[in-house]
Amino acid sequence: MRIKILLSALAMAAILTCIGVNSEFAQAVENQPANSVIVYYFHGNFRCTNCYNMEKWTKELMETCFKDQIGSGALSFKIFNTDEKENQHFLNDYKLYTKSVVLSLVKDGKEVRYDNLAKVWDCLRSKQKFQEYVKAEIDKYLKEI
Repeated sequence: MRIKILLSALAMAAILTCIGVNSEFAQAVENQPANSVIVYYFHGNFRCTNCYNMEKWTKELMETCFKDQIGSGALSFKIFNTDEKENQHFLNDYKLYTKSVVLSLVKDGKEVRYDNLAKVWDCLRSKQKFQEYVKAEIDKYLKEI
């Protein structure tokens, strides 16, 4: 019986690997509460001032406006370098072509929807506008959990 369970687990891991499911990504979603929102910031090795500001302003927003939601696990903030081999799957997962802030809605332990907040690039001249835009989008997502 134990051998069957072990073989089944190994077979499932092999299948997930073959179809391109990254275990780190699956684990990141798996470790979230059943219903939550993940805010991702994706960057590469080369980063300009705007790229650093995107990360900094998003992090500041999370720490100042969403402390309670982060504390309860309803919201999390994750940063990934997509130039690192283990993170390159995000480029396809979220159809990324540049540095990005992405929101992911997790329901019943599965990602059900995501949005790449492409308008952040239009807001980089103003920290206030950037944070207002990102906050409004996060608020919409939080209402869905």
